[in-house]
Amino acid sequence: MTQMQYRLIGGAILAVSLCAFGGSMWGMSQRLDEFRTDEPLDPNYFIPLGEEAFPYLRRDVVIETRPDAAPPVVSISYGDETEVIPIVGRDVPELGGLDRHLDWLRVLLLAGEQGKQANRNRLLEEPAPGSQLVVVARGGAPGFDPETWGTAHYKDWVYTFLVLEPDGSITRFNKTYRELSKSPHTWEFATAMTVTPSLHTPAMRSSSPISYPNYSPVRDAFGSMGWTWPVAGFSMLGCVIGTMVFAGSFVSRGFEEDDEL
Repeated sequence: MTQMQYRLIGGAILAVSLCAFGGSMWGMSQRLDEFRTDEPLDPNYFIPLGEEAFPYLRRDVVIETRPDAAPPVVSISYGDETEVIPIVGRDVPELGGLDRHLDWLRVLLLAGEQGKQANRNRLLEEPAPGSQLVVVARGGAPGFDPETWGTAHYKDWVYTFLVLEPDGSITRFNKTYRELSKSPHTWEFATAMTVTPSLHTPAMRSSSPISYPNYSPVRDAFGSMGWTWPVAGFSMLGCVIGTMVFAGSFVSRGFEEDDEL
């Protein structure tokens, strides 16, 4: 086979591979764009509140720590409604206010559609689309010693959510870490991560998609690529092979002698 034939073969492989790579990358970008359009990230910007007493939608919110109760609890009063959450995390009275519970409990004002442009005082006075006041608390895995295995079994941690509704009621529900990690684009996930040690947040655990391919946003993104992902990979391999064959055709290795024989 002559140098020119090698050159043509290498050039053909390179050209086809480049076209395939370009087409697959375009298709991949379209699929990822559709994926993000179908499952957009919720506007989960929130404003932490540190006061123990403040007005919200013309009702008083009072958060009281009761260490002498059996068991010790944090009491949340909103208008005529009251909920209590057992103190299961670190309580550091020296910090004062709600800062004493920052390790496991937060009060967060979700900005909703206003995002980072939201005005804190205005949101406390008037309801806005997507805005809500939430208390989130993290507890250990039930059935285990909270000081040992209850802390170690982080996927079974139970998060308590209190939503202070505009009508004066309080909606309460629980979710485990395992459940929350399956829906990472929700406000529940975003607020729960504020009381989750950084070592156990999926954002930290998925800092390398190759190391943590089972992290759901990474897995879902790969799944949305479909055929474009493997085609892009094989076309890159084709580009490498085509380039090597094409470049090698310029190296004289006795082609003319072989042809004469």
